[in-house]
Parts: sequence; structure tokens; C-alpha cells
Amino acid sequence: MDKINLLISGANSDLAKPMINRVLNMHQIDHIHFLTHSEFNIKEDRVTVYKLDFSNSEEFERISESLKLANITHFIQYHGFAYKGDDLKSLNLQNLYKTLDINLISVVEILKVLLPQMEKNKFGRIVLMSTASASYGGGLNGFSYGLAKHGIIYLTKHLAKYYTKQNILTNAVSPGFINSKFHTDVLGRSETELQKRAELVRLGRSGSAEDVNKVIYNLAFENDYISGENIKIDGGDFI
Repeated sequence: MDKINLLISGANSDLAKPMINRVLNMHQIDHIHFLTHSEFNIKEDRVTVYKLDFSNSEEFERISESLKLANITHFIQYHGFAYKGDDLKSLNLQNLYKTLDINLISVVEILKVLLPQMEKNKFGRIVLMSTASASYGGGLNGFSYGLAKHGIIYLTKHLAKYYTKQNILTNAVSPGFINSKFHTDVLGRSETELQKRAELVRLGRSGSAEDVNKVIYNLAFENDYISGENIKIDGGDFI
């Protein structure tokens, strides 16, 4: 693929930042489309930013026609969401629905738009984001999030099974304990809690956004033969 038309969802995520810095300097990039739920300003001729609520299908419909015309060749999914204290026994069903909408249903909606053009081009690279704990029962207080992210693994396998023959390669990454705002701003963990959790990782430290993005970059831009894999990036945490 000579020219890359890239779609990144969750562009405001701190996990996405290293990738954004890197792709903005790639000469092969024809255009970059960002999906974000908050303000995100980049002054670049090659950039289009769409702000939307990932839990709102009607809002996604507003931009779907533009994405259909964008001839997306590469899609990297960063967006996600979790509630704090989301355990099965005290589950709020509205929270469950919203978590599934943001983490799973919205990804399906995006792929429904992208796949026809990728099929036409006989080319596509898709990297989705799950979480390392999803295949191990998730966290006690992250039931809805784990359920949605396990769905991402199924979605990865499904896409690889039926679209790899058209040179559309789909893979997932499953970060483990990564030093990110997800743990501080979303889950509200203290520095002491974060340090104790990091000590449980076999490497003895939390991962970084760069650790995650090295793998994503390879799968999105250097990979021509891997499809249907879910790669844990967890420092040996979940074995």
C-alpha cells in the first residue's frame, strides 16, 4: 500500500500519544482521521478530527458517510471506558450497557463502515485493543469492562477468519498494568496502590505507553503475515 489513510479512535488517550507523534512524521501517510470524545486540536493539512460520543450510535451516523469516503487503509483502536467499582453483584445495568457500547458496539459500528472499502482495495490493517485480564476472568470490580474487552478478542478472531484471505489482517493487543490515566483518572487508584500493583508484575514495573505502541506499530505498519492474534503486553504478569 503506497499511501496510508489512517483512522485512530481514542486519539485523546495518553496511550495513543506516542503513536500520534510517530505517524505525523510518516511520509507514507496521506491522511489521518482521529475519533475523539473530547477536544483535540492538531493543525495539520493531513488531519481530520471527529468529536463524538462513542456510546451514541446516532452520533456515529453523523460521521459514517465521511468515513466511507475516506478510503481508510489502517485502523487503530485506542478508545475505551470503565466504571470504578463495577462488580457483578451490584451491577448497574445502565452502566453495563454504556460500557459495552463504548468498548465493543462502537468498534463494530466503525468496522461495518470500513470493511467494504478494505475489501474493495484487497487491503486492510486493523489493530484492536483488549486487556490482558480479559482471558483470565477480569478484575473483580471491572466486570463490564472485562466482558466488553473479551468481546474484542472474539471480534479479532472473527475478522481474521473471514477477511484475511482478502489481505485484511486483524490483530489485538492486550495491555496489562500500564502506567496511564486509566488507572489514576478513571479507576482512581492512589500512588501507593499503583506501586503495590506494579510490584506484582514479573518484570517488577508497570508498562509504558511506548511499550504498547511498539507492538501496535509493528502490527499496523510492518506486518504482512500475522492475523487473528491477541498479543499480551504485560511484562509476564498474566501467565
